[in-house]
Amino acid sequence: MSVYPFTAVVIVLFALLSTEYSNGQVASNNESFVALNVAAKTSNTDIPGSWVSDLFYQALANFTVRHVGSIDCRKHAEIYDNSLRNYTSWAVRMSESWNRYPVGILAGNKYQMGVYDECVDVHHPIRGQYCLTEIKLIPPTGKNYSFNRTENLDDFGNNHAWKTILGWVDYPDQVQRNNLNLGICIPNSCSASDLQISLQNELNKVFLPEQFKAVVNVNPILCTVSGDMYPYDTAYYLTIIIFGVIFLICGVATTHHYIALSRQQKKNEGEKEVLKSILYDYSFIQSGKILLKYDKENEFNLLNGWKAFMMLPILLGHRFKYLVGNPISNPKFIENMYLNGHDIYLTGMNITDPFFFMTGFLIYMTVIPVFNKLKKESVWFKLIMPIVHRIIRILPAYCTMMAITANIVPHLGDGPLWPYKTWDEADICKNYWWTNMLFISNLIDTKYECLIVSWYISCDVQFCILGIIIVYIYTKNVKLGIGFIIAMLGVSITVPFIITILTKREGIVKILLPFLENTRYSITFNESYRASYMRAFPFFTGIAIGVIIDKLKENKVKFSQMTVYAGTFTIAVICLWVQFYGAIFYKRNRPYYLLEQALYSSLNHCTWVILFAWVLTCHFTSGYGLLTKLLNNRFIVPMGRLSYSVFLVNLTIMMISQSRQRAPSYLSKRTVLDAWLYDALKSYIMAIILFLVVEAPVGSLTSKFFKPK
Repeated sequence: MSVYPFTAVVIVLFALLSTEYSNGQVASNNESFVALNVAAKTSNTDIPGSWVSDLFYQALANFTVRHVGSIDCRKHAEIYDNSLRNYTSWAVRMSESWNRYPVGILAGNKYQMGVYDECVDVHHPIRGQYCLTEIKLIPPTGKNYSFNRTENLDDFGNNHAWKTILGWVDYPDQVQRNNLNLGICIPNSCSASDLQISLQNELNKVFLPEQFKAVVNVNPILCTVSGDMYPYDTAYYLTIIIFGVIFLICGVATTHHYIALSRQQKKNEGEKEVLKSILYDYSFIQSGKILLKYDKENEFNLLNGWKAFMMLPILLGHRFKYLVGNPISNPKFIENMYLNGHDIYLTGMNITDPFFFMTGFLIYMTVIPVFNKLKKESVWFKLIMPIVHRIIRILPAYCTMMAITANIVPHLGDGPLWPYKTWDEADICKNYWWTNMLFISNLIDTKYECLIVSWYISCDVQFCILGIIIVYIYTKNVKLGIGFIIAMLGVSITVPFIITILTKREGIVKILLPFLENTRYSITFNESYRASYMRAFPFFTGIAIGVIIDKLKENKVKFSQMTVYAGTFTIAVICLWVQFYGAIFYKRNRPYYLLEQALYSSLNHCTWVILFAWVLTCHFTSGYGLLTKLLNNRFIVPMGRLSYSVFLVNLTIMMISQSRQRAPSYLSKRTVLDAWLYDALKSYIMAIILFLVVEAPVGSLTSKFFKPK
């Protein structure tokens, strides 16, 4: 019997068994693959099938306002549609001026502004109107779209891209990725309500089948056309006439003054007779001399030097606020600041405390000699006259900026954000200017505060009244006066602590995105930051240091240079440590400790003030060497003299600059620095004009009126 048939049978049986095993294995693998696919599909059943930008394009590709609004709106929309199908130039310009496919959503570029001028430059046969809409993406309730996010802003992990949108938590230290501001061009005859209804209908058709909503909101004030849209009223023309007359007087006075000086120079005569005329108080020549006046031996020059240096970080902070509070691209720049810290920026909202300190110090130093001279005058005369003098010096420039903001600024520009950013400021000043005149603007809600910086001036005058009373008590009874000063220091350092404990507020004003976008709606800024009883410690410290310096000079106490500089270094280290400690409150998931917050709310008003108190004490008793030369020279002293005018004009200058923007600003260190330097320069130029035209002439007249008294 041959072995081959047997071998063949074995081979066939082995092949059959192998095939059966192989088929079974394949079947098993296929079942596993199907199971994985089912699991994957199940895990993504709540995720839309197309990306968010694709969905927007589906909804907006052929969008226009349809079937809503007035007869004119429907008529013009139909004309626009027909013209666009025929590729008529004006219709195509309107159509291509806005973006239907949003880009950079995950990067935080929520402003898709298009080309504003291309839209509004269309005037015939219909007029183009640009509207900046707000669209918020809202996921379905009960769905979990949470995702893991590291501190690396470029690392979203392996999460589904849609989860970044639908699972976004609106943290105040990050730009919202679930929010979109889209510029759209529509006929001028259609209203914001017409656009909102039409846009909502189109988005519902695309987004609702994907099981989430895109909620549209169109603010009417964000729908703009070309040209000046703000009405010209009587107040505008009256303001223009008043300023025109003032400039005319200054021009005439300057010309006459120059001619008179030229004649006297030819005759080799003095200038005394010329300067007696009140008219010359309005001369730019006289005002310029006041601005540039420099006495090297005046020990108070140091204060002007400090004012000039302290204004620079204030201008930087204000410019940063307007830059970040408006449309931006590359928001990672600001988000990284919150994550990785820039402590000097995050905790810098108390940078105005040294100015309150200097106010208290100067009130003591200037009022004491007056009280000593006016021994025979009545108590009320002694108390009221310094207050009246200060108010008269403050009000003219103050009223000038209120009038400019209310009546002139709205006519100085245009753009997609111009009405929204400037008209509201103008209306507030028109309705609530009287709170500024009474110096109570820091006591009302910030939504009704004319000039957002007016809280400082109100605090300053309120402190001035208290300070003059305290100094008067001190001149009458030294022990009682010192006891009163110590008591006020104790109260002023305790009040922020107690109020924070009772209200459970935060002990620091956080410079977060909502605060930068609209400061007026910040609860902490409204209720804690502006209140004079929360800011009083620096002022009373200034009065106390005035008393201490007087006593030290009376006893001829001097510190060695080693003591001066070692003390400065030690105090600076301690104060800056306390100052920068506040950055810890920005940690997102850090628990709220009431006692810690209350302590910091009191101590953060001591940091700069204690350091300044030591520096000033050393300067007036022992000298400060190089620092004195840095803060006392012909350039820095006039800059410090301009500080009040700069403080008044800078926010208006920055508001005008930023409100004209047509596209998001790219955030980087360089753009922030450029914007700061440019607007700081403009602020000082406008401050010089305000000083020469208003502040210096009024100061000269006030001095002449009060000098005999």
